[in-house]
Amino acid sequence: MGAAVLAGITLAVPQSAQAMPALAKDVNVPCDPDALVTEIRTANGIGVARLLLATDCVYNYTTTADPGDALPIIRGDITLVGGSSTTIRRDPAAPDAFRLLEVASGATLHVQRISIVGGSAAGFGGGILNAGTVVFDQIIMAGNHAANGGAFANNFDANATISGSVLNENSTTGVGGGAILNFGTLTMSKSVLTRNSAPINGGGLNTQAYGVSHLIQSTVADNTSGGLGGGISNLGTTTLDRVVVTRNKGSGGGGIATGNNNVSIQNSVIRDNIPDNCSPMNTIQGCVD
Repeated sequence: MGAAVLAGITLAVPQSAQAMPALAKDVNVPCDPDALVTEIRTANGIGVARLLLATDCVYNYTTTADPGDALPIIRGDITLVGGSSTTIRRDPAAPDAFRLLEVASGATLHVQRISIVGGSAAGFGGGILNAGTVVFDQIIMAGNHAANGGAFANNFDANATISGSVLNENSTTGVGGGAILNFGTLTMSKSVLTRNSAPINGGGLNTQAYGVSHLIQSTVADNTSGGLGGGISNLGTTTLDRVVVTRNKGSGGGGIATGNNNVSIQNSVIRDNIPDNCSPMNTIQGCVD
């Protein structure tokens, strides 16, 4: 019964714009939110840029540069590099909901050593929405909120690589993916999904039909779903290699819930989830209640 309910909940994929061609440029960005907006717009026109953000700085946004986004949509090949306590944040007092970053189809965004905090979207991806390619390295995504994909949404045909990162205390109001909603291809390594929540499926990660999620040497812990898959829900393909899934809570499949047979577990630990570790019970090889 649980698998049938899970399988019945799929989402339409949002649309995005096309990318632009490129030349290279490096830029130091002062601790000024308007300066970051300007440099991303300039970088989009050039095509390729490496933007070096200020350390010990909060780029704080109360309004949008593009409709629905604090910063201009990424349309080229852009790298954002931070340092000690570099944060991009939607101001908690901002009157309107908006996400922080969006990546167009065909574009590429690298984010290193930056916290993405407090984004809010009525649709997909409260922190970041990706229709192209993203690479996240040593980032924090916290306190973001969306209808689906509280911190991050990865569109159909999009590619995402997340390493050395923490996604915590993000949430959704819709189908799920308290931290991540994946329609495309996702590889997450040496990272943590913790204390994220969703009212329906996938308190931590929700992999939709045709999506492929690879989790490697990571932890999924203390996430909550009002439905199936407190830690992880799957309608596509999900693989776990050296992953710990623990202390997650849902209506069923507290650790992992799947609507098909495409969950693979290798050298991983799934334990102490509520009310059980996996759903449907005893159908996911390597998961025992």
